[in-house]
Amino acid sequence: MAERLALWWRRLVQTARLMVGVPDYDAYLARRRGNTPPLSRAAFVRYCAERRLGGRRPGRCC
Repeated sequence: MAERLALWWRRLVQTARLMVGVPDYDAYLARRRGNTPPLSRAAFVRYCAERRLGGRRPGRCC
């Protein structure tokens, strides 16, 4: 029961983070394992922000 509740909680947290635009670094690491060296957490977040914002600086409307 406790394991099932913990799994449910992790998935709920992951869903909430994705809804607000926080990338999932742990899922990225799981996919990257064995292929190429992974990005650091800071580089991964920067990469995701650049993709989401289209290379624009944050805080600009145009």
